[in-house]
Amino acid sequence: MPKTVDELDLRILKALSEDCRKSTTAIAKEVGTSRQTAIARMKRITKKEIVDFGAKIIIRKLGLKLAAVHFEAKKDQSTEEVVKMLKKCPRVIQLIQITGKPTFNALIYIENAETLLSTIDCFSAIFDLKVSSYQRVQPLIGESFTMEISIEKCDTAPCGRECGVCLAYQQNECAGCPSTKHYEGPT
Repeated sequence: MPKTVDELDLRILKALSEDCRKSTTAIAKEVGTSRQTAIARMKRITKKEIVDFGAKIIIRKLGLKLAAVHFEAKKDQSTEEVVKMLKKCPRVIQLIQITGKPTFNALIYIENAETLLSTIDCFSAIFDLKVSSYQRVQPLIGESFTMEISIEKCDTAPCGRECGVCLAYQQNECAGCPSTKHYEGPT
């Protein structure tokens, strides 16, 4: 463990990871410190960005599925460019890079197999990425994820694609982009 945290910080982090909705008083009691100390420590670890608070969603409870997409960036694309492009896609839950290589894995959510194929087409056509493999995946440890939820729907997807004129969407082979008014949701 890095020296930026001590044993008390670790106990607080453990208490938060078990249930981040616990009151500060409950956390202080659980870790054996005063409420004021717990508050100060939680502020410090939050300021140092050691902990991140946010709701995680159990994707399967929404009727959605997960897929992993393995791809390579083009030789002239930097990691920053790939991250910037894929941050636009609301389907991307997590993006990891193979250390030292232009090779990435994206964890995405999908409604069905057709939407998976349509999303892969987007990755290839719009983002100019070389997809080498993809497969449906199932979480075994940790089934909840942070995901972008679009309340205000737009005509055009963040990547620039227009679902309404997309052939895959028109032929019911894609549920559409979750950030657009065309989105049909899980089937």
